[in-house]
Amino acid sequence: MSLKHIHTVFRKEILDTVRDRRTLLASVLIPVMLMPAMILGIPLLFAGTEVRLEEQRQTIAIINPAESPELLDLLIASDSLILVELVGGPVDTVRNGNASIVLELDDQFGESLSREKPGNLTIYFDASSRRSTTAYSKLQVVLGQFNRMIINERLEVREIDLDVIRPLELFALNVATEEEVSGLVLSLILPPILAMLVATGGMNAAMDMTVGEKERHTLEALLVTSAKRWDLVAGKFLAVLAVTLLTTLVLILSLGFWIQGPLGSGFGSPEQSLSLSFSFQTSLIIFGVLSLLAVMLSGLSMAVSTLAKSYREAGNYVAPVIFLVLAGSFAAFGISIEDASLNLFAIPILNITLIVEEVLLNTLDFSHLLLTMGVTAVLSLITLYFAAWVFKREGVLFRT
Repeated sequence: MSLKHIHTVFRKEILDTVRDRRTLLASVLIPVMLMPAMILGIPLLFAGTEVRLEEQRQTIAIINPAESPELLDLLIASDSLILVELVGGPVDTVRNGNASIVLELDDQFGESLSREKPGNLTIYFDASSRRSTTAYSKLQVVLGQFNRMIINERLEVREIDLDVIRPLELFALNVATEEEVSGLVLSLILPPILAMLVATGGMNAAMDMTVGEKERHTLEALLVTSAKRWDLVAGKFLAVLAVTLLTTLVLILSLGFWIQGPLGSGFGSPEQSLSLSFSFQTSLIIFGVLSLLAVMLSGLSMAVSTLAKSYREAGNYVAPVIFLVLAGSFAAFGISIEDASLNLFAIPILNITLIVEEVLLNTLDFSHLLLTMGVTAVLSLITLYFAAWVFKREGVLFRT
């Protein structure tokens, strides 16, 4: 192995990459401008939608309202629901959007209550409509008030203290800080997207340095130089890794900016802010963990792209790699990080995702980190060996 040859190949590939606008666009501009907005904007968008729905007054139609004037008065006094006329049947009224929800009182509703029997009522709502489900939740609150009112009246008639049927007084105290809650939200969103960005960050460079050289007919010139095939592979691998790490670094820095800046300080409204301190230590650990993934995927991208005869074919080869990254990342959704066993950290991609979650939740276990580093290092060496094997066999390298 010649360090001089490796440095020469590395420098040559980096210069070619810098001149390639597509690589710079995918590695720098997209992470800075688009991806942080998507990563942090998704939960804020959902939160903003929920707030708007809660602030709006949804419509409700009532069948047989004369059966309970008291309930009707509560609905009229409600500041979250608006009474409307029933148009057609209850099902059609809800499905057509003429009312968000329909409440039907049984014909014997009033009589049942007067006899201290349960009154039957039916709620028609559309579970596929967020407006209707929100109205359903608001109606539950009004019905809870009505239920308590009936109970109080019955107890007063019997001169029974309300505390007799209320043996427990519940007080719930959330011991989690705002930063920990925000960390939980981000731990569900960030890891898959971060893994995806790292996976795609150096793939354009990997394809350009392998199959791109084939199409430009410059690979043959490299192979006839005095540099050994392993030196060529090492130089190209370091160049792909450098581009991937650049993408990762830019992504971490931009995330820190967005969290500490506009979104972290209450962008939009205080309810939508992310109270997470994206400290230097957190950034450094996440960058280090993602660097492990970058090493493995850089070697894999090079090995897979080298087998292709064209850019189009390389894209077909790389697509399953991206799918594996997505599958491994999203598999973490079904795992509670508190119950994650050590064996899970031996599964590639999934272990990286779980480590990032632990960092964001401030529950990093160094035994998990060490196992993840070991597994990733072994797989990285395997992919590098495979890429070197391909470069040593011209029958495979230039297959027809």
